[in-house]
Amino acid sequence: MDKENIPSQLNAGYYRRKNLISMASEGGHKPHQPHHSAGVGAYANNLSQEMPPQPQQQVRAHPKPRPTHGIIHRLVAKVGSFASRSLRVGGAVVGIALAANVAYYYYDSKQVDNFFGASLAADDDDDDNNNDNTSNQSNKSSSTSSKQRTKYQKRVLVLPFDNLKVIEHRKSGSSIFDDLLSRVADPSKQPTITMEAKEIVNILHSASSNPNICALYATFGEGDGLGGMRHSIGNAHLEEIRTAIRIFNESHRVHRDPNIQHNPVYALARNGDPKQSYAFGHAFQWKEYFLASAFTNVHMQSRGHLHLFGVTMNNVFLGGMLDKYGVKAHVFRHGQYKNAPSIFTDKKYSKTNLETVQSITSSVNGTFRSCIEQSRALKFDNVMWQSIFEYGSLRAPNSTDIGLVDYTPPVDPLISLLNVNQRGAKKKQKKSFMKLLGGDDDEEETTTSDRVKFEEKFGMHESFSKFTATESVSLVKYKQMLNKKERVERIRMKINNVLHRLSETSTATSFILSALSMQPDKVSSAKCDKVAVVTVDGTIGSSLSYEIIRALRQIRKDKGVKAVVLRVNSPGGSVVSSEAILEEMKLLDKPVICSMSNAAASGGYYISMNSAKIFANATTLTGSIGVFGIKFDASKWANSYGITGDHYPHGSHGAALHPLTPLTPSMKNNIARIVLDYYDYFKGIVATERSLSMNEVEEVAQGRVWTGEQAKEVGLVDAIGGLDRAVSYAKRTHTNTDHVEVLHYPKRQSIFEDLPETFSSQQSWYARIVQPIFTKLLLSDDDVSNQTSTENLLDKVSVLSFANKPHIMLTMDETTAIDVILRGE
Repeated sequence: MDKENIPSQLNAGYYRRKNLISMASEGGHKPHQPHHSAGVGAYANNLSQEMPPQPQQQVRAHPKPRPTHGIIHRLVAKVGSFASRSLRVGGAVVGIALAANVAYYYYDSKQVDNFFGASLAADDDDDDNNNDNTSNQSNKSSSTSSKQRTKYQKRVLVLPFDNLKVIEHRKSGSSIFDDLLSRVADPSKQPTITMEAKEIVNILHSASSNPNICALYATFGEGDGLGGMRHSIGNAHLEEIRTAIRIFNESHRVHRDPNIQHNPVYALARNGDPKQSYAFGHAFQWKEYFLASAFTNVHMQSRGHLHLFGVTMNNVFLGGMLDKYGVKAHVFRHGQYKNAPSIFTDKKYSKTNLETVQSITSSVNGTFRSCIEQSRALKFDNVMWQSIFEYGSLRAPNSTDIGLVDYTPPVDPLISLLNVNQRGAKKKQKKSFMKLLGGDDDEEETTTSDRVKFEEKFGMHESFSKFTATESVSLVKYKQMLNKKERVERIRMKINNVLHRLSETSTATSFILSALSMQPDKVSSAKCDKVAVVTVDGTIGSSLSYEIIRALRQIRKDKGVKAVVLRVNSPGGSVVSSEAILEEMKLLDKPVICSMSNAAASGGYYISMNSAKIFANATTLTGSIGVFGIKFDASKWANSYGITGDHYPHGSHGAALHPLTPLTPSMKNNIARIVLDYYDYFKGIVATERSLSMNEVEEVAQGRVWTGEQAKEVGLVDAIGGLDRAVSYAKRTHTNTDHVEVLHYPKRQSIFEDLPETFSSQQSWYARIVQPIFTKLLLSDDDVSNQTSTENLLDKVSVLSFANKPHIMLTMDETTAIDVILRGE
């Protein structure tokens, strides 16, 4: 091949010349130049003339060296990278959580609607409204409505009164620990269900309007043969629960007020048959039967007994014991009926004490009798009732003959009734399905045989045919569903308000929502009025007064609270603590309505004096307008063990309350003067707030205890009714919004807040060793109810730890007096 024909790219000098030109143009390293005087430029030009022309190439600039960063800059970069990754992961988590919450809300919403029958009721209303123009459409409406009603689930709400503990207010989560400890201590023992009285009443009110609940079934259990209720329920609580049961029985009528006498003549009738309610027990005592008689059907085990002996009050007196051991209780009282301190001085009922006891038992018995007669449609006169009280235990056949019991099955028929109805419902459904297929069904004979077997075991009674439930719902389950319903309704209200605002701002949005059948209702007011319920439960002392005062101050700051309902369940307590609560009540710039529970006496009545209206149940114990003080002298007991005491300066009132200091005349006059001042002040407050003269107050005071019915007659209360009626009155009178929120105070403590108090109690050496010996000597096996108070008294007397504070009290009963003394409040 000729040299001229070789391509220039294959020439070795080609690349050498190219590199030299590039270096010259960039001003970089200069290559070796020839010895002639021409510079790099001329040399490059000569080389370029020898090379063939090449296309111009773009020259890339070398990147500038990156500066070296310090540790802080690298750390910031890493943090930024981590933050960006965290935001991405956090966004995903938030999205997942939001989707989960939406799904959870949708699930809860459907569950609530199905449980309470809301969706089916809405379908019924739509069918009735859409088919109401012509007669043919009306017939279609009735048939469609009947089909819809068959979708309702027939359930029975079971009320386990045999194992139910009813309280006024749950203060903390300590009951959880109590239940756990009781189960560990005795696993075979049936766990106790603890509920507030208002919770049970709310459940019964809800069940009365729930189309899925067709019946109530109360069990009173076996007990010890004398009655099945393991835990005693207060009389006022029994009244309120009983009223709620009566509302359930009359749910086919409409009443204006849930706590007035339900006269069917004045009630508005609505469509539907009356719901049935059943009570079954192996035996009933007087209070248990008072509650059971509210049910439309009362069943008692065929070998059971009715122990209807009337109301009985038992009191324990420690006067003889204190005399025996040389302890003298000096009592200073104003009010001859102020019988609470009699436990420390008497050995039996005094004349005034017996008069009070007779008055209370007679009034409560009268209330029980009238309610039973009204519920059972009985016409018993006083002679008949007295005969029942004096006869003793009534056997099941006797109880049925005189109309106190409806039927006496051998065992509790609830499970058998449910099984029969369940099988009947399944067979009925199968039969209707076979008819649609055009086939024959021979299940009618099988269904009849199930009913025959049931009647062979339990007999035939018309109340069984009225029982249509196919499944049961427990009280605890219903409470959980009510809580879930409240939560769902709050979310629905918020969603409805948002959709309503969107539909108002955009016509297109409103059209889309209407097309999707999601047209929102009228927007609910975000700021609804509130009614605050403050519960004073237990002996009034420094700890309780602190809790109530803190709650009242929170309410005072809340401008949305339009009225306060003071719920009192207290027999009284310390004068100073009661006065502190009353003074804080006076600072409220809101109307106060009082609702009295089982007891609102002495200090409990004292704190109610700022109320514009007072409601009490017929069996509430109230009044007891009086004051007493106690000074213990244990010098004689101490001298028997060689123990003496002294004080300085001599004659000083500073040592008057020490148990080893004898009472001197000057000390006696001083304590009596203090008690008289408190009594006069108490009467003055009552006279002012109840618009009575001092003479009129003196006639109803003197420490006398009244029932709610008696108190209304003498002007100490305004109306008979429970908590529901008081709250209803507050809503109607002092609120303006359609929706009213009811708040309850004091707020419950969490489990963790309650832990220190639960596990901090310690027992003294005396309580572990000496106290059981004294208790065994002083108490019989039947004195279990009073054992705790007596044990505590012996413990405190021994260590003399109760004598550091004065004991000026506003209380009506002995147990509360002991409690105040032992706590030194």
